Formats: sequence, C-alpha cells, structure tokens
Amino acid sequence: MQRNQSSGSLIERVRHQTERRALEQAKRVPWKRLAIAADEYTEWQVFGLWIRAVVEAARSIPAMVAQEMESRAPQALEGIRPNVEAAVKNGNGAGTRIWQGVSLWTEMNVFTAAKRAGWLDAVRYFSSMSPRSMKAWSHWENIDSQWRAATPRHFPSYAQWQRDVAAVARLSNADTMAQQVLDSTRGVPEAEWSRLLCGFSDLIAFSLWMELVLDIEGPTSGLVSKELAERYPGFSLSCGTKGSKDVVRALNEWAIEHVLAIVHQKQMLAALSFHVSHHLAYPAMRTYALHCHEVWPDEYPDHLPSFEEWREAADVYFEE
Repeated sequence: MQRNQSSGSLIERVRHQTERRALEQAKRVPWKRLAIAADEYTEWQVFGLWIRAVVEAARSIPAMVAQEMESRAPQALEGIRPNVEAAVKNGNGAGTRIWQGVSLWTEMNVFTAAKRAGWLDAVRYFSSMSPRSMKAWSHWENIDSQWRAATPRHFPSYAQWQRDVAAVARLSNADTMAQQVLDSTRGVPEAEWSRLLCGFSDLIAFSLWMELVLDIEGPTSGLVSKELAERYPGFSLSCGTKGSKDVVRALNEWAIEHVLAIVHQKQMLAALSFHVSHHLAYPAMRTYALHCHEVWPDEYPDHLPSFEEWREAADVYFEE
C-alpha cells in the first residue's frame, strides 16, 4: 500500500511539473499560434496511433500505411523502415517502433519552430489535454486490445480511423472529469453547445477585464457600467462598497442564471468550466491580466482600454 501511495504521489508530482513547464513555455508565444500548433500536433498523434495499431497487428507495413506516410511524411518511412522490420523479426513492438519514428520525424520536421523557440512542451501538453487527443488514445487502447486477441481481416483506412476516433463516447479512464464532460454534452445539440461555450468563454474573459478596471477606477467606473449595459443589460454596478472580486462573482452568478440559463445544471456548468480552463486562451488571458495589474497604473493614467481592446491585446501578448 505504501509503495502504491508513493507511486501515485510521484505521478502527481511529475504531472504538476509537466503542467508548470508547459504553462511557463506557453507565455513565450501568442496563444492563437500555440493553439494552431497544438491542434496540428493532435492530428499527427491521431495519424501516428493509426499507424501504430495497424503495423502492430499486421506485423508488417501494409501498402496503405506506406502510401499515407509518403503523402504526409515524405521520406520518413525510408529512415524508419529498418528499425520496424528488425522489430518485426524479433517480435518486439513493431507498432511502437514506427509510432516513435513518426513522432520523432514530426517534431524534427513539422514543429521545428516550436522546438527551437522553446515551447514544444507546451504544444505537447495542450494537445494531450484536448478531447480529441483523449479520444484518440482511448480508441487506440481499445483497438490494440481487440486486435491482439484477434487480427482483423481488413484494417480501417486512416479516414475510417478518424471517424471512429470522433465517435468515441467512453474514455479509457471513465472516472475522469473529461468523461463527465463527454457524458453531459452528448445529448446537447451542437448549436446549443456552441452558444453556451461561447457565452461562458466571453463571461470569463470579461470578468478578468472588469476586475482589472474596477481595481483602478472603483465600483463607480463609468467604463465598466458602459460595457455592462452593452453586454449584460439587467446587471448593474449597484453593489455598494464591494470589492472587485465580489462584483465579478455577482456578475457570474447573474449571467449563469439569466444569460446562459444553466443555474440548476451543475454538470453543464462543470463541462463549460472544464473546456474553458483547459483552453489555451484562459492561461494566456490570466498571464496578460497579471501583466496589466503591474503596468496599468503607469501606462494608462488617463485612459483604460475597452473590453474589446483589452481582449485583442491579450490575444497577441507574449513574454519576450
């Protein structure tokens, strides 16, 4: 039991260290650029796991795998093939070998800029936290287990593999918050989910901006009152002498009830919180908010930015 507890503690420490390193690296690049790279990295992971599953089960490199590799990673197979063929002869993880080779080739040839600039760990981390990545790994684990028990007559094309990944409804670790998110959003129409996610994301961003402005101008801020009237009509700053955090909390409670209309839907609120907190924009805006706390008293003595101005600046902000 002590050994298991020690192992669990070590895993948690490693996880926290990985997260901290990724968040620090994320400060070095505008979040939208990092988001594009993370999405691309996820696509390569989906591709690599398909190759891994097929090659492991086939104990060879089927023609369709070679063709897909040549179209997506020209000349990569030429360097990887000897190691894979040696693994096939030795019966020692051919699928793992080709997956490792493709992953290395990708990082060296596709994500060169991120590697050189020192934010590749951030790309890996935010890719791994995406629902698509979690689905891909869960699908691979399930298929790998099935194919070890019985090799299929026909292997799925990469296009079919992508569709199967998108259809995953059960993650490998069913006790995670990510699984709860999948469960709570499965029956929600796509348009409704997009409306809720957009509205909640805007609320969180607006709350960060509003707290900054209130800390400088106080609860009678004309700028905040104007923005609230445009974005959240019905909510006012008539909060007496409450601090900025209290006002933000009151706005969140009001918006969840009157704008999003999910005040009694705890699972939906948890799903929205999960998506926003694990999206690249959230830590980026928090970092920019901390920066503003430090510099605004000197840089904006007469004029504070509107919410849209602030958000646009947050989108392009990064630390040199």
